[in-house]
Amino acid sequence: MSFEIVEMDKKYLGNTLEIYQWYVRNSTATFQTHEPTLSEMVGLLFFTEEKYGSFALLENGICVGYGIITQFKAREAFDRTAEITIYLAESATGKGYGGLVVAHLEGFARNHNLHMLVALVSGENTASFKLFERSGYSKCAHFHDAGNKFNRWIDLVCYEKKL
Repeated sequence: MSFEIVEMDKKYLGNTLEIYQWYVRNSTATFQTHEPTLSEMVGLLFFTEEKYGSFALLENGICVGYGIITQFKAREAFDRTAEITIYLAESATGKGYGGLVVAHLEGFARNHNLHMLVALVSGENTASFKLFERSGYSKCAHFHDAGNKFNRWIDLVCYEKKL
């Protein structure tokens, strides 16, 4: 089985939309409650500032996941802090891809002079806790009952890593 991580291209939009919609419908990994459209997905994956970017994880040439480095907050003082996000298709979990995508995103962030990466993780997403902790991130905040999805309150846990 071969894999590669490539810069996001619009030809992967259908796969990324399908992956993300699955999480919206079936998981609390995202706090989004409505399934995004293709045009909304474009807004999530493509940026005008070159220090932000998204990448597709390809397994045997098929997009099975993606990772994003995006703006953390729209304030000048946060200019060198970014948010890191990863989504993998169910078929791609448990194969070590998450750590590879995190490492790739960190390399991109370093090359764009970013100083701090922040991961915002659902309190129910223990797989992501483990992924970020294995990747050297530290838990820095825990917001209780921060979001409501599927008629229940969900915590938000934040991780950080200084590059």
